[in-house]
Amino acid sequence: MRAAVASVWAVIVTIGFVQTANGLQTSLLGVRAGMEAFPAWTIGLVMASYYVGYTAAALASRRIIGRAGHVNTMTAGALFAAIVIVTHAYLISPIAWALLRAISGFALSSLYVGAESWIHDRAENANRGRVFSIYMVVQMIALTLAQILLSAGNPRSTFPFILAGLLFAVSCVPVVYARASAPHHAPPEPFGIVRLFFASPLGAVATVFAGVSWSIVFTFGPVYAQRSGFNLSQVSIFMALAMFGGALVQFPMGWLSDAAGRRLTIALMSVGGVAVSLFGIWADGRGAIAKIVASFLVGALIFPVYAISAAHTNDAIEPQNRVSAAAGLVLLFGLGSILGPLASGGAISAMGTDGYYVVLAISTMASLAAAAVAR
Repeated sequence: MRAAVASVWAVIVTIGFVQTANGLQTSLLGVRAGMEAFPAWTIGLVMASYYVGYTAAALASRRIIGRAGHVNTMTAGALFAAIVIVTHAYLISPIAWALLRAISGFALSSLYVGAESWIHDRAENANRGRVFSIYMVVQMIALTLAQILLSAGNPRSTFPFILAGLLFAVSCVPVVYARASAPHHAPPEPFGIVRLFFASPLGAVATVFAGVSWSIVFTFGPVYAQRSGFNLSQVSIFMALAMFGGALVQFPMGWLSDAAGRRLTIALMSVGGVAVSLFGIWADGRGAIAKIVASFLVGALIFPVYAISAAHTNDAIEPQNRVSAAAGLVLLFGLGSILGPLASGGAISAMGTDGYYVVLAISTMASLAAAAVAR
């Protein structure tokens, strides 16, 4: 376990910086879009554009990593993301932001494929759930920090955009330093989505619905909080507690999946996800404390599912297929993530703030059904 973590420390530190920047930019854009009076459906389209680029990169990342290597791919992705978020501050329009979000999604998706294939290459089946959970815990802590940074500046100014860009730019330093420990296999073999479904039906399907749920919370959590009457500091707390909930529960769920099995863990978390989504619908008509508690519980029971799904899938994957399998998982996560903002934007436009938790409830019910049927 220690040896596995020591071999991927640079990836984990890099992802900590990346997700601090990514969490800041996502919440920042959601809040700024609300200030600019973008309609909910327009915000949904803008946010979904990120996942269009994210999904497209997953189709190309195997070849990119095969030619450029893990370190160069991750470095280029971080630097492109830095340039793009700063550009948002100077081009305030839904069309421009949609295009920029797509570019950002492509850059960061390539980075994630490099990071996750590096981790799965170094982890073994006996400790994969715990090692990947450490990676996810660092992400959740970083996303929590991002929400605190959101309240440190005025979303109408350029400062938070530049701050996010600087965080992206410095994120590549650890992997550049640890270049010698990166995987050095022959170019990765193709491993299509169909093979991924056959290798791990539950892992593949659960990853799709994890993408739906993640993207709903990540992109429309700030919009929900803002439309519920929260000020900027309260929006930051609302989102920070969701991320903190995910960080708190992630490692115990990783341990449980190693000890009791991935399928049981995914099923238990899906049941919990349905329950807290229904609680969120109830809390929507209550005060700020009930809404914030619902946010914490949603983060705790929804965010860890992706890591367990990825571990479940990689248990069945040979080392030479790790990069292609990681790309496939990112593709599936991205496809689900496109649906999340679109469904949330439509639901909130039609139903008001209740629509946020209704869509989450449907997504977690689908994940539970997958755990009940698939293997």
